[in-house]
Amino acid sequence: MSEHPERRGTFRAPERTPTLSPAETTRFGKYELLDRIAAGGMAEIFRARYEPAPGVTKQVVIKRILPHYAENKAFIGMFTNEAKIVMGLSHGNIAQVFDFGSIDGDYFLAMELVDGHPLSKVVKRARTLGIPVLPPEFCAFVCAEMLKGLHYAHARLDETGRPLKIVHRDVSPQNVLISYEGQVKLVDFGIAKARNASSEETAANAVKGKYAYFAPEQAKAKELDARTDVFASGIVLYELLTGQLPFQGRLMDVMARIVRGQFQKPRELNPRIPPDLERVVLKAMALEKNDRYQTAEAFQQDLNRFLANNHPEFTGGMVTLFLHLLFEEELVKDGRPVQIPREFVERAQKWKQPLPPPQDPGKRDEAEDPTEMVAMSDPKLHFGSSPKFDDVPAPPPKFPWVRAVALLAAAAAVGFGAVTVMQRLKEGTLEITSVPTGAEVFLDGKVLPSKTPTQVARLSGDRTLRLEVKSPGYQVWKNEVPLKSGQHLLVEAKLEVTPPPAPPKPPEPIPVKVDPPPLPPEPPPAPDLVVWPAAKFALDATRHRLDLSTSGAVLVNLEPTKTYRVSLLGKGITPGWAFYVVSDGGAQPGTFGADPLLIKSASKFYAFHVPATLLGSGEKDENKARSLSVLIEGQKKAQLKSVSTKLNFPSSQRVTVTGLNAATAYELTPRQGTPPAVAREGGAPLRLVVVGAPSGLIIAPIDQALRLEGLTSFWVTFIDDLNDAESGRLMFELREVRPIKKRNKR
Repeated sequence: MSEHPERRGTFRAPERTPTLSPAETTRFGKYELLDRIAAGGMAEIFRARYEPAPGVTKQVVIKRILPHYAENKAFIGMFTNEAKIVMGLSHGNIAQVFDFGSIDGDYFLAMELVDGHPLSKVVKRARTLGIPVLPPEFCAFVCAEMLKGLHYAHARLDETGRPLKIVHRDVSPQNVLISYEGQVKLVDFGIAKARNASSEETAANAVKGKYAYFAPEQAKAKELDARTDVFASGIVLYELLTGQLPFQGRLMDVMARIVRGQFQKPRELNPRIPPDLERVVLKAMALEKNDRYQTAEAFQQDLNRFLANNHPEFTGGMVTLFLHLLFEEELVKDGRPVQIPREFVERAQKWKQPLPPPQDPGKRDEAEDPTEMVAMSDPKLHFGSSPKFDDVPAPPPKFPWVRAVALLAAAAAVGFGAVTVMQRLKEGTLEITSVPTGAEVFLDGKVLPSKTPTQVARLSGDRTLRLEVKSPGYQVWKNEVPLKSGQHLLVEAKLEVTPPPAPPKPPEPIPVKVDPPPLPPEPPPAPDLVVWPAAKFALDATRHRLDLSTSGAVLVNLEPTKTYRVSLLGKGITPGWAFYVVSDGGAQPGTFGADPLLIKSASKFYAFHVPATLLGSGEKDENKARSLSVLIEGQKKAQLKSVSTKLNFPSSQRVTVTGLNAATAYELTPRQGTPPAVAREGGAPLRLVVVGAPSGLIIAPIDQALRLEGLTSFWVTFIDDLNDAESGRLMFELREVRPIKKRNKR
């Protein structure tokens, strides 16, 4: 944050940002990947561009699953489940997902691009700039907006009117995006649960998510509903107001505190939190579901009442100013204007007050991240599997019950089947089962005398044991087991069947020398003059073209972001007046008419006139140049240029057809040749050709028949403004059309 508030309120001129060249982008189906935003162990996130029509583009975010996860049926099932849920959601506080599928075996989601940052990054940036906690009004506003999206998802109905019962299950600051326009968007329904989702991916007893944001019923693997997301939202609000999570430490310690509802009240950590806002947090984080807000909407309404009573001036516009203040350097670097009123900067300076030391700050073990994702699907793993777990009392001073209860989570870290806490002994007991049974067990490299199920007692604790379980026809199961003193640990090994051996490779065939086929003969050169009755003729794209860069045509450079109105000044439009427009989507010729032209998204505009003598009309050419008026839409001034009637267009740049009968109608059909005719390197084949006739210029599409009447000759060409990438041929078919007999008048 700037330390010079007197400089605020001034407009900073944007800097130019270089544009990516086509060589720096990657095509992914109908999307063009521009740059990679993030990459994790399972997926990559890209900023991409989608072009539904020429000149129309939309920036999106592509979430693409890494190739080695495409073979994981369970993972793809969870990814498909996310698509089923989010494709049906459309709300201003949920980032919209509008496409899903796979391209060349790569599964992906296409979603809305939110121009901003995750709430977690906003919190970190504020701390680096000396703001230890976000202001209460900002916290309440952001959480209220997030809760709007949650309530919408919770209340969704299916096509028959039945509730979908969607539960997000992963509400956290990492999954809340804040845009520079002050919008709050909830994202990542990847582990959400809904009634119509498959039971395999969203089993009711499956514990998934970031364990520091678990609700008590989530930690105990009980049924989840909308109130589970309410609890997680309360944790998010608690973290924003205090600068720390309510439940911290190792996984086992955090889980034990969650199921007891053991955490410091927010005002003990930050006395500046208003008491009425603390009451909202405590109600959202009530231990029993029936004591919490019953809906996300009720939670949101209490936050709105707090804002209305204490900060009625706070709106989304102030969220925009706050983000501009935090990320000013990035915005200016990207060439985006930053303008922050002085009064807002002075207000933000007050947020830099340091927090008083907490009464019981606790210690956070840096070896474990409480926001780490965990997934436990065996019911034996979950807290609360013991019927008396809910009644665990506060730890007595002598016997460490908290540590004993916390050992129930040890299985989650290494994937064991179950854990049972017996009594605190100096020695531990290890019990091993397997599927299938009767497998050999190796402990620290030594085989045990009995096969599974088996038990080894009187093991020294506080060490890690190396386990291997082997059975014929199955792959070897290996794991490292941390055994604590006095612990009775049950480990279940699920063996996977050994895949059949790969079939032997067939012997490589003996290479046979084959002479390459002869090259096709070069096509004969395309003549400049064709005399009827020749039914077919060719146009060579390297020669038969009107090069506007050297022909004397008028060039007007345009800005693609502006709209232009173009017209010719003077009385009437004689045949032969034409134009050529160049844009990012390609280039296209056209002819002038009586009405002005409306041009959008174009970078160049050429205007030219083909004299009557070249059209074969026999009329005299215009002696005076005609003025071209280019009007910028919404402005009064016009840019005037003179269009000369003298066009440098020799006969060698077109194919002329002569010998026609003016009393006969003809049909001309242009088609792509071999190779097809192109005007730009790597560009699409030509779609339009220009036909010159006494009546004027005609723009003829490829593969469409053009009827010609009353002619003794005509010529064909195409228009371009470059001179380095033309290649290929166009082929033309010309045939007579029987004239339609006129009916005799009676």
